[in-house]
Amino acid sequence: MWKAIVNALNGDASQSESIREYNYEDVKQLVATPDSSRVLVDVREKDEYHEGFIPGAVNMPYRSTPKALSLNPQEFMQKFGFGKPSTDKELIFYCASGFRANNARNEAQEAGYFNTSVYPGSWKDWISREDSD
Repeated sequence: MWKAIVNALNGDASQSESIREYNYEDVKQLVATPDSSRVLVDVREKDEYHEGFIPGAVNMPYRSTPKALSLNPQEFMQKFGFGKPSTDKELIFYCASGFRANNARNEAQEAGYFNTSVYPGSWKDWISREDSD
């Protein structure tokens, strides 16, 4: 409780909220039955994305554009080639192993996206399980 109070006083109430984490089965279900209220976001760089990605994912490279969700809609479209997600969508971030995904999630929250999640296993987990199927 004290942590939540201190975080709130420091203007960081989001730290007290639990972060939803997706596992392989959750993402597999999302791929099988897409949901327009959710956006699967691959934050690996473009060359990594083109080597393979989770079906239905959009590419928003974190390292080269960490403040992507702070761009205005026109700049976003020009940069990425798809429309900027609205803040009411759930953004599910993944990368190669989870590190960039967590950073991207934090940046998203700073840009006003509070319905955010992470697939911690990320691409490495996905591809290892898909290869075994």
